[in-house]
Amino acid sequence: MPVAVGESVCFGKFDGEEVKYNDVIHTLIRDADVLVKFPSSDAKTLENAAVVWDNVLVRVQEEKMEATGGLLIAATTKKATISSVGEVLKVGPGRLAFNGVLMEMDVEVGDYVKFRDYAAQDVEIEGEKYAVLKMSDLLAKF
Repeated sequence: MPVAVGESVCFGKFDGEEVKYNDVIHTLIRDADVLVKFPSSDAKTLENAAVVWDNVLVRVQEEKMEATGGLLIAATTKKATISSVGEVLKVGPGRLAFNGVLMEMDVEVGDYVKFRDYAAQDVEIEGEKYAVLKMSDLLAKF
């Protein structure tokens, strides 16, 4: 289990099942759906955020709105796309293989990665938006 009692977690937008117990709403989630965890007593900051399993926390690069010749491109003429390149900020310990051996991660903090379009789970930490990705969704590192 990647989390302990009292820790705070972030999970995917469509993950989990809400249940009402003793007139209080709770959300049941699988341990595989936990993206980021925070220590129980600390503020939810980037510094104390920890990604779990084979997850990677990435600061997504903004798409440039300029052509190679220096011309600015109007946002209304640009195709609706999202950026799928970013800098790795946090790396989880890895994924357990079927034989129980931990499979190490192939990226490190500071690497830049290209990932599959729409594969990212968005999280917000200290008012900043980040992406959490599974290692299997990373296509290249540079």
